[in-house]
Amino acid sequence: MRHCRWILVTFGLLLTSLAWAEGENSPCARLLPGAELKGWKEVSGSYLYGRGDGLTSIYNGGYQLYLNNGVQEAAQKLYQRGNLYVTVTTHTMRDAVSARRFVEYWRNASRNAKPQPLKMTGTGFWVQSDGATTFYWANGRYFVTVMVPRDDRPAVDGGLTVLKAVSARVK
Repeated sequence: MRHCRWILVTFGLLLTSLAWAEGENSPCARLLPGAELKGWKEVSGSYLYGRGDGLTSIYNGGYQLYLNNGVQEAAQKLYQRGNLYVTVTTHTMRDAVSARRFVEYWRNASRNAKPQPLKMTGTGFWVQSDGATTFYWANGRYFVTVMVPRDDRPAVDGGLTVLKAVSARVK
């Protein structure tokens, strides 16, 4: 009996590690910045991944909005540079049209906060609202959000630096 429990625990750990490895190698997870993001460090243990209904690991509520708009999977990490924190969430969408439309959805939802255009390849904008700076960007079948929990100039500069590192990984 004791031997059977050990086998079941080992099998469960194996399945968990395989799911984690699958998420780490997913197209959206490969967009998350690494060593090229100079001066920033990944906050240990901050990586999250979700696919389908598993998006609840990232979006505690309202994940259906993402599914209904074409999100197939998402990966998220938190980065830090000094006292500046940035949350990056990358999404693999059904197709490029879905990605562009989701940016437009968020632009319309942010209309009162005066969205500012992004001057980079792809389509997107940034907005400051409720004490945060958030970037929404799409290129190809990828949709990306970068959120900084501050609404000052360093938040804009830091968020843009991180977004550019993500955009450089889109092929």
